[in-house]
Amino acid sequence: MTTVQDTLRLFGITRCYKGFKYTSYAIYLVVQDESRLEAVIKEIYIETASHFNCKWTAVERNIRTAVARAWRVNRPLLLEMAGYPLACTPTASQFIEILASYILRSSQP
Repeated sequence: MTTVQDTLRLFGITRCYKGFKYTSYAIYLVVQDESRLEAVIKEIYIETASHFNCKWTAVERNIRTAVARAWRVNRPLLLEMAGYPLACTPTASQFIEILASYILRSSQP
């Protein structure tokens, strides 16, 4: 979880943002099991909402806010992590996938 949070901080997404905890937990879930990306709402948003006792729509909205911040603060790094061209701000689920994949690739020997 520390790696996830450190990665978010590279984009200026800190604990000051409500989306920080939702985004970090969502990425953590994907790092633990990538197959969750096949059912984003059920396996990530609803699971995160249950963990934090809120609505899944609030989770998704706050992650979108975090994504917008990442896009504004450090777009070059996000493009590098993605490994493919991004013409516009990624969706919340794309952002989760990009960061989870980056963390998984970075942790391999």
